Amino acid sequence: MSMSFVTLKERRSLAETHSEIVREIWPQVMRSSGVARKHWPKLDEYFGEYQLFLVAQNGDVTGFANTIPFFWDQDLNQLPDEGWDWLIQKGISDYEEHLRPNCLGGLQIGVSKKYQRKGYSRRIIEHAKNVAFVNEFRNFVIPIRPVLKSKYPLIELTDYIHWKKDGKTFDPWIRVHLQSGAEIIKKCAKSMAIEKTVEQWEEISGLSILGSGRYIVEGAGSPVDIDVMKNTGVYYDENIWIYYGLK
Repeated sequence: MSMSFVTLKERRSLAETHSEIVREIWPQVMRSSGVARKHWPKLDEYFGEYQLFLVAQNGDVTGFANTIPFFWDQDLNQLPDEGWDWLIQKGISDYEEHLRPNCLGGLQIGVSKKYQRKGYSRRIIEHAKNVAFVNEFRNFVIPIRPVLKSKYPLIELTDYIHWKKDGKTFDPWIRVHLQSGAEIIKKCAKSMAIEKTVEQWEEISGLSILGSGRYIVEGAGSPVDIDVMKNTGVYYDENIWIYYGLK
């Protein structure tokens, strides 16, 4: 089937389709970010040309890459622990302060369930790398979320990164990036911070939360820390900073 890339700037109607696919492929816990909810409208408004969609000839949106340009003049090892949350806020702040970007950041890459396991994620990665290259960015960096980590929430991410099975990197999303030429920089332990009330966590998790402690929530890569007395629960989605060198 013939496919081509289209940007949100070229076709604004893709925003609605994007939201539908996000609801389809991401667990509820990952759709509960206050930072994402607050800043996503500006991402679409400011950076429509960097929201990339792979569209099939029949009109289906096969997948997408949400990217954001930003300025960074320090060593990549100094990228902050707040990963995803920092990246979207940094790109927006740089734009509003008229600071010329020199790097491209990846916020998420997704493939519609109908088209998964067909190699389209690699095609989207390659296109995003090319967009970064054509725009003369120094690096393409992404705080990636290991796709199977939520099945092993009690395993330390620094250990999980190095898991291998049959001689291959265990996590398929880490493996795809490494095979596409990425290099791992480091873990970013507080990449996406999600703080909710106990009642909200009960709604998200489907659990009865009757005491303080660490709770395993479906879709979360590590436990959620609940404090019943303070009526709050905090979850930090741990990611891995990776980069594609372009020059």
